Amino acid sequence: MARDVVRLMAHLGHDRFAVAGHDRGSLVAFRTAMDHPAAVSHLVVMDGLPVVEHLERTDAVFAAAWWHWWFLGQTDKPAERVICADPDAWYVTPPPAEMGAGNHADVWRALRDPAVVHGMCEDYRAGLGIDREHDVADRAAGRQVTCPVMLLESAGDDLDIHGDPAAIWAPWLARPLRHHVIDSGHHQAEQAPDAVADAILGFL
Repeated sequence: MARDVVRLMAHLGHDRFAVAGHDRGSLVAFRTAMDHPAAVSHLVVMDGLPVVEHLERTDAVFAAAWWHWWFLGQTDKPAERVICADPDAWYVTPPPAEMGAGNHADVWRALRDPAVVHGMCEDYRAGLGIDREHDVADRAAGRQVTCPVMLLESAGDDLDIHGDPAAIWAPWLARPLRHHVIDSGHHQAEQAPDAVADAILGFL
């Protein structure tokens, strides 16, 4: 996915750019900055940590709260069959008034598409496999993100389930982390768009 980001931006005429990602997208943004340092000027991570940091800290509390990681990552009994049987019962999204009616309709069109559901599950499977391997290899090699990095943490979410997220990020970064807490639930961009925009624009 990081290669796709770089190739897309080059196609659009941008050899150097800032990248931001939320939740699973933050893993892609992190990998883009780690693997393509010449292309990424700034990294914004929204409610995310390197996947290996979650997995190595897994305990009963984390497994109970983030159980969907293990469910979506299964291959023996694929989650797609359960989700696609009743997507309306599975997904919870912000309401149309919060997301915008058009955005809400786009999300639900995607969530009812079995190919999209499969892609989402494959992302979690990669997180438990190849993504972890990449993080382990980078850490062993002493590789760090060299561009400026900002972490936006939702006040109403549980990114701190393992402790201080800023402290967990520190060894991965060649520069000091800029860390802001956004007064929102998990969906920062929808629930606190002005605060998110102000933080990102100020950082850039």
